Amino acid sequence: MVVCALLAATVAGTVPAVAEGGWHSYIKDWGADAESRRWTDKHKDSSHTTVEFSGCDFHGGGGVDLELNRVKNYLPDVSYGWEPNRCNTSDWGEVKTDGQFYFVKVNSGRLDVKSVTTKY
Repeated sequence: MVVCALLAATVAGTVPAVAEGGWHSYIKDWGADAESRRWTDKHKDSSHTTVEFSGCDFHGGGGVDLELNRVKNYLPDVSYGWEPNRCNTSDWGEVKTDGQFYFVKVNSGRLDVKSVTTKY
């Protein structure tokens, strides 16, 4: 009986963390410097901040670069760097602060995406 309880506790401890939040949308005719909607991450977990694209039309280009930013009122927003997206997932790792976030398309050309999934 003790072995069963120990095994159950071990298995339960290996369950991956669930993201604090996320949202699902699409992108239509984005140009350079277009911004996503904004979201609030309270950093109550250690989940990575990710943006997943599927069903992409880069209008002749091979992909885009996305920049993750945190809003900083009355000051320039804080950048967490650029991540490439070739109709896959961009991952900024665990963002270790809370705040309001958004991503920006940083290169030229047009972009359409049928499915955008953001997790944080």
